[in-house]
Amino acid sequence: MLKFNVDNDKFWRDGYLILKNMFSAQEFAAMREDVFASLKGREEGGEPVVDALADRHLQHWVYDERFIQVAKKLLGGDNLAYYGDGGYAVVGHGYTPGKDVGGWHRDNTDRSDLDAPDWKGRYSLVRFGLYLQDHSSSSGGLIVRRDSHNRVLRGWKAHLHDRYLNTGIGDAGVWSMRIQHAGLGRCIRGFPGLPLGPYLQNKLPEFMQAPFPPVERTGFWISYALDDQHLERHCEYLLNRSERLAMWSEARYSPEVLANCNAAGLKVIDMPARMRAAMAAGQMVGQHKHHYQLPYAKA
Repeated sequence: MLKFNVDNDKFWRDGYLILKNMFSAQEFAAMREDVFASLKGREEGGEPVVDALADRHLQHWVYDERFIQVAKKLLGGDNLAYYGDGGYAVVGHGYTPGKDVGGWHRDNTDRSDLDAPDWKGRYSLVRFGLYLQDHSSSSGGLIVRRDSHNRVLRGWKAHLHDRYLNTGIGDAGVWSMRIQHAGLGRCIRGFPGLPLGPYLQNKLPEFMQAPFPPVERTGFWISYALDDQHLERHCEYLLNRSERLAMWSEARYSPEVLANCNAAGLKVIDMPARMRAAMAAGQMVGQHKHHYQLPYAKA
């Protein structure tokens, strides 16, 4: 039984939810420690960059029952799968606030072609975002564009749909991977409910923008999906993304980890093994650094 509210109607209407108090403050601190242990292993210990389930520091979070129960409730099915899409980022280790600003984008396969398969029926891929410091009144969280998982919003009116995930300690965000969003969001100083997307961040004076938290900004993400045609198409798409080649080429799931996922009711689609098999067969993988349009048969 979940001890926090999961509003299915709001999720499908708006495309996202903030799950208040999904974790305790102690669990958030432990998750943050796990992220930094992984980061230290990469930067100092020579450990490879792998997805969360292949990361010895983070793998247990992937099959945490709370993620699985929420995802199943939102998506309305028991055939829930993890497909190698889990990772983290830490400010100062690859990007810097004030210099690197996340642009508006979607994370699904068919991002601008509304006639493509992603836009047929309910989209069954979701992503959880854990921002492991207090963003209730500080910048650095995610901005989403409400209702953009159902349509394309353009012009100045699109900004009326912008929402800032001002999550606190223990809160999690979850959103449709079809929604338009921007990382490293900011909000107005003193008014955390008022978001500043990439364009407005560059126009509003710095003193009017809420500062980042006084600790290193750390984000941890895990994606799940129903094992259906939308997921299969997305897996095919990911095989040709260069960052997946870097993440999956050295990733391996132990029998114990797979057994733990199975016991938790989570299917694992072994994309690292699938990528290595494709490479062994001489297939081209990891060719695209940025988004590309996967072909499909048009009606």
